[in-house]
Amino acid sequence: MNYTREKLQSLNTEKGKPADFDEVVQTIATKVFASQEISLAEEQFVCGIVEELRDAKGEKNINIHDYTSCKNYLFRNRYILYFNDLNGYKKVFNHQGEIPIDRKRIDVSFLQKQYEDWNSFITNKSNGSELINYVSQETKHQLKKLDKYCERLQIGGHRKDYLKKSIVLHGKYIYLLVKEFYQELGKDEEIIELNGEKILIDGFTYVHTMFRHFSEQVKEHQSDKSYHFDENIGFKTVPNFLLNAIECFKNIAESNKFNNKYLKIVYNGAKYAIWFRPYTKYLKGNIKIDYYRVQTLYPIENKADLDGLIDYNEIKTNCGFSFLIKNAP
Repeated sequence: MNYTREKLQSLNTEKGKPADFDEVVQTIATKVFASQEISLAEEQFVCGIVEELRDAKGEKNINIHDYTSCKNYLFRNRYILYFNDLNGYKKVFNHQGEIPIDRKRIDVSFLQKQYEDWNSFITNKSNGSELINYVSQETKHQLKKLDKYCERLQIGGHRKDYLKKSIVLHGKYIYLLVKEFYQELGKDEEIIELNGEKILIDGFTYVHTMFRHFSEQVKEHQSDKSYHFDENIGFKTVPNFLLNAIECFKNIAESNKFNNKYLKIVYNGAKYAIWFRPYTKYLKGNIKIDYYRVQTLYPIENKADLDGLIDYNEIKTNCGFSFLIKNAP
């Protein structure tokens, strides 16, 4: 059986040690040692525990690199540790303190290999899933922006190579983040009706939002975007936030004024924009379905954009969101 992310998170957040904690760890760890496939959520839960296992003498005798079932955990763990310093030049710390030089060399070499392999993988257009294609397209878009940025500022050599590596590796991190969400959801998209129109939230929405508006550390080349980690919105569940906002919007009378282009919302005192775009999906049998796909979500922080809201009226609700509706001329 696979344990859900919700179940695994509850084990880590309960006060005290849950009665079934050891049983769950043993069940998943047994699969790791047998090189069996486990979910991304299970990897994140158990592989850190496996990596810290010690023998009777209190010594570590496990090399996490040897376990294929932990390969995605290993990438995500090392990427998060080094994402601000992928070459390991500065001091890097984990929960045990400063990481020793010899360990840093191993980690930096590992991330370099991950970069080379992932860059080659997404360049190959025969690689199939829609999610991989979304990440590949967005990564290539960002690399083209980087080329123009570096040409304009005459940045070259090692600095440009480093910026390219940071974008490519962040793309892989986003890929695994989005894949885990939809793996847990059990489907690749969510559809909600609004004023008779189908609204689509899918992997494209999630990838586009994370790459363009919540990736500040790797986006030196795009100072015109709003980038930061927004603690208002759980970055592991962005589609849920979008779905809840649209469901809430349906409940107000002003929803009939939706222009199929954007929603401007207020959540926990912060203002956001959700943008939509027409999208047609073609299925077998000459079937086509028209949607308005959520393109992106971002915080409204630009002064000009905020000033433009002066003509909007805030409609409050009892479902957690407020909506900014433009006043009639």
